[in-house]
Amino acid sequence: MTRLFLPPEKLTAKQIIISEDQARYLSLVLRIKPGDSLIVFDGSGYRYICKVLQTHKKEVVIEKIKKEPYSAESSVSITLAQGLPKKDKMDLIIQKSTELGVRKIIPLITERSQIRHTEKIWRWRKIALSASQQCGREKITEIEEPVGFEEFIKNILTPPALPLDKGRNEEGLLGIIFSEEQKEINLKKILNDFKAVKNITLLIGPEGGFSGEEVSSAIEKGFIEASLGPRILRTETAPIAAISIIQYELGDMG
Repeated sequence: MTRLFLPPEKLTAKQIIISEDQARYLSLVLRIKPGDSLIVFDGSGYRYICKVLQTHKKEVVIEKIKKEPYSAESSVSITLAQGLPKKDKMDLIIQKSTELGVRKIIPLITERSQIRHTEKIWRWRKIALSASQQCGREKITEIEEPVGFEEFIKNILTPPALPLDKGRNEEGLLGIIFSEEQKEINLKKILNDFKAVKNITLLIGPEGGFSGEEVSSAIEKGFIEASLGPRILRTETAPIAAISIIQYELGDMG
């Protein structure tokens, strides 16, 4: 069944008008027609079963049939701080991370990032919206503006948050940075030590990984250095693997 997001303020009336990009997508791409059913999420814990009344490329009219509580969000809040990769790899990272339940993605400009500037933020937000709708999430993954690694490390745990101690602070945040140099401590071992954690920030580098200085800076801030196994994963594979492991061990995929 077709799924889409609308803000709560647009869902007050029984009949709802959908316009602009969403109307074009519904009418021209999905080719919905009067009488079809669709599900609307409001991002506030409810979904609406609706019936299509009218369709046009500029406007689609639907009618609410039923409102019900709904949640498909993981109990673990995952933030992915991802070193900017080359070409369109970030598109895949955002799409799959959203499907796997990540709450927030922060594009990082690191020492080894070959991409230093980007105007793709709106494209990435549209990908997150589309992926959230496709997989039936009640919330859209937040895509932040790109930030430099040093600024990210400096500000991630500024007041009122507390510094990390051995990867975790008293507010329940677990910070992990992945490094090819780390051979002894893998992600599963770390998660076994933090079974109750509900807020995780992952640091994953671009092609070539993080520099030694960046890893040291993260460790000084309290992040745990971790491995994803004996094989070197591509930058677009690493977050998918890490998030899947976390959701299996601590989240809703076990």
